[in-house]
Amino acid sequence: MSLHHNTNELDYTILIRFIEGKASPEETEVIVAWLKASPGNQALYFQVKDILDQELAAKITTADADQSWQRVAAQLLAAEQPATPVKKLSWLKYAAAILLLVLAGGAGVYLLMHTGSRPAALVTLVHKKASVQMVLLPDSTRIWVKPGGQVKMRDIKEEDGREVWLEGSAYFEVVKKAQTPFRVHVPGMTVTVLGTSFTVNEDKRHTAVVVNTGLIKAAAFNRELLLHPGERGMVIDSQIQMDHINPQLYAAWKDGDYKFENTTIDEIKELLYANYGYQVEILQPKKFRGTRISGRVLITDDISLCKALGAMLEADVRKDGQRIIIQPK
Repeated sequence: MSLHHNTNELDYTILIRFIEGKASPEETEVIVAWLKASPGNQALYFQVKDILDQELAAKITTADADQSWQRVAAQLLAAEQPATPVKKLSWLKYAAAILLLVLAGGAGVYLLMHTGSRPAALVTLVHKKASVQMVLLPDSTRIWVKPGGQVKMRDIKEEDGREVWLEGSAYFEVVKKAQTPFRVHVPGMTVTVLGTSFTVNEDKRHTAVVVNTGLIKAAAFNRELLLHPGERGMVIDSQIQMDHINPQLYAAWKDGDYKFENTTIDEIKELLYANYGYQVEILQPKKFRGTRISGRVLITDDISLCKALGAMLEADVRKDGQRIIIQPK
């Protein structure tokens, strides 16, 4: 594994404060710029973050990692040369720590298998219903579940309850808690956060996660993306891709509060499918070429949806089954 990723020097202590949520606005700006500088920087960020997460989960201290580093450093040095270091941080040392934690995790799996212990059973927190549901988790995280969705969680102690399994779509407001990551498992993707808000959407076409606030890690098909507010990670054809959208619109199904900002007709089509599963048919599409809408509206049902879009697009909008038909007046 090559460690030659870093493209510019960075203070390691700032990176740690950023991961722990203690960085100042100025420090956060520095880290975000560093992350965007190269994919290699993002890879290193994930390495350091995973080390911190796993140290906490496995109760492996930094001192333990330091001692293990002394034992394996010679072997690593024989295969790798240090990359341009982040200030006050030896990437080789952390590569050894990663190895230590992987081995510790493997030992944990071995002991689990040989002691007869089994993971706690999944308990359904939210059953499939025809209305939006909100559930408050033991850690004060709130989840709004879209109609037809379902959320499960392990029947375990409160301090360990930071992992859920989702079928369908939901909006999350995750409370940060002592560096304990919160994970959402959805078909085709795993989302890992510490404290942030985001929407996970899983439907017949694809699985996607949209970030409203904070940073998240989306993992799918052996690839990881670090996503910032306004970015979406989407699984398409067994690949995870990133694009930019208005995140507020993709969470508005939970309360009907829509804030359109120069939204195009194509974006409206995609939004109505993602939020409600409606297929949009546009008659005389040339009439709407270049049309953009802005404004804040409350959409609570199909009638208010059609009225709001009709007024903003200056068009006739009607619902026919699972189709929304838009045509010029």
